[in-house]
Amino acid sequence: MEDKKNNDNPTMMEKTEGWWSGLVGEFKRITWPSRPQLAKMTIAAIITSGVVGAIIVGYDFGLDFLYNALAGVFS
Repeated sequence: MEDKKNNDNPTMMEKTEGWWSGLVGEFKRITWPSRPQLAKMTIAAIITSGVVGAIIVGYDFGLDFLYNALAGVFS
């Protein structure tokens, strides 16, 4: 009778262990930013989000004004 541990299909536990070990290996290869680099990138992301948000708000108010102006003309 064949031993179940010698078959080609890994168990769920073996798959999970392999996935975690691969994940840990990938995280060790990452070049993490320094604290000053991280601060600069965070500030850049916040400013970019604010600018994009302001543009969206501007378009929203502009289209709302245009819609209300056209609705007033045709009502």
